[in-house]
Amino acid sequence: MLAARTITNSYQDFQLLELSRLLHTEGRGPFMVVQEGAAPDDSAMRHCSFVLTRRGTWLHYYLFLALPEEVRRRIAMFDTVADVFARAETMPARVKVEDALSLQELLHDSGFEPNAADEQGRVLFEDLRRRHPGELLPKLEPKP
Repeated sequence: MLAARTITNSYQDFQLLELSRLLHTEGRGPFMVVQEGAAPDDSAMRHCSFVLTRRGTWLHYYLFLALPEEVRRRIAMFDTVADVFARAETMPARVKVEDALSLQELLHDSGFEPNAADEQGRVLFEDLRRRHPGELLPKLEPKP
């Protein structure tokens, strides 16, 4: 088994995925940026897949998949390739990987609020709030 390399914020290491066929959309897009490697702070250098968020941080792929679809679209899908490059140009040299605490902030920053019919979103928010009471997310009333 090959040792994993540490992920970077260099666009040269990004893998751009065009999702129109998967999502059955017209034209090109949306796009997602992924990267394979180890998180910079992982001393075991475990190989993982990461997804770039719109705010320029990386999210473990398994956390990305656990999110409701609406949240995934808001935090990690870019409408155009130009949007991807605009994000890449402003990324700092130091890589930041989202963790359980920062995931709450990421969800809050994306503006996601579960509506009354979104059971999965409501459960996700309640679980995050239960595990990290009063830290980042106020108690949300479901939208009608």
